[in-house]
Amino acid sequence: MSSESPSTTSEPPPASSWATPPEFYLDENSVSRSVRKLLGGLGYQVHTPAELFGSRDEALGVPDERWLPLVGQRGWLVIACDIRIFERPHEYQAYLLAKVAVFLLPGESKIEERKELITRNLSAMCSEASQLRAGVWRLTPRGLEVYEPPATRKKRARRARSIDCGLSDDVISLTFESIRTPKANGR
Repeated sequence: MSSESPSTTSEPPPASSWATPPEFYLDENSVSRSVRKLLGGLGYQVHTPAELFGSRDEALGVPDERWLPLVGQRGWLVIACDIRIFERPHEYQAYLLAKVAVFLLPGESKIEERKELITRNLSAMCSEASQLRAGVWRLTPRGLEVYEPPATRKKRARRARSIDCGLSDDVISLTFESIRTPKANGR
């Protein structure tokens, strides 16, 4: 009997583990031969901008609002590094309309770190895909973390500031006016 504890990291699930394995789209900012080779070696179908638009030259610099709907129509999962997409309102709107599942790698990560994060999170990524959920998740060593885009955080902050405290604007205005206005009885 072995006293060793079981490994906490398991092998990534091959595509054959799923009734309908998800297909992946590697955004131009995350595309590396190593990531494509990793997923392809496990039997997953992997798509790239060059494949989607016919050639690497045609795909170079294609705006996100153009490729997101195409990827969404096909039901592919997106692996990306460009979190700025969610900071630019028109691109965030394109993401919402496309209803895609996006998995974000750390922007400054090295190829080996990206491969490790995909390996650790692949089962959870495929589980999210099987639920047909659109959303954004960060790939971390601890697992998937829901990513809340800045546009969403800003909306929540505005709502929080506008919460009714039980006082109307007129009461607040009168209170401030009474502080600033001297009393008429002797001043």
